[in-house]
Amino acid sequence: MIPTLFLALGILFFWMVSRAYSTQEIKGRGWGFGVRTYGRNSEPISYWVTFVSYLVCAVWATAFGLLAALKMLPPSK
Repeated sequence: MIPTLFLALGILFFWMVSRAYSTQEIKGRGWGFGVRTYGRNSEPISYWVTFVSYLVCAVWATAFGLLAALKMLPPSK
């Protein structure tokens, strides 16, 4: 269950990063419940900070998911 959750989060974040790269816009949470859209040309600092944050989350979630999945495998003899 835990590996599936982490791998699903990794896929979600990788999808968000790839979509942001192709459209040059990324959605980020603002203060409260608002969602902001940052453009690469209009707000480059906010765009790249959010982009790198999502990329780090994608890599770590995928790594944790894979490590948890491999730990659940029976030990080899």
